[in-house]
Amino acid sequence: MTNVSSDTESIKSTIVSTIDQNKGHNIVIFDVQNKTFIAKYMIIASGDSSRHVKALAEHVIKSFKQYYKIDVEGMDEGNWVILNFQDIMVHIFRSEVREYYKIEELWN
Repeated sequence: MTNVSSDTESIKSTIVSTIDQNKGHNIVIFDVQNKTFIAKYMIIASGDSSRHVKALAEHVIKSFKQYYKIDVEGMDEGNWVILNFQDIMVHIFRSEVREYYKIEELWN
């Protein structure tokens, strides 16, 4: 039997590492298990441009696509891409868009 908790921690760590290695910045992780039912963790990161945001998302998807079904929203424009790993929601923003929406304030 697979330990779901350690799987979630491993996935979270790989996501953050992948974003960091590809020059994503301002990466924050929120434990939201007691605040919402949609995920256990929210990972929020920024990219420098729409192209960079899409590339970050593609790198994360590539790391997991053979193991998990990942729901993806926002790849067309690349201003705000959401990757849904069920237990983990990843939000990758263009810096200006992140500043505008201030999504961190929802989870702090």
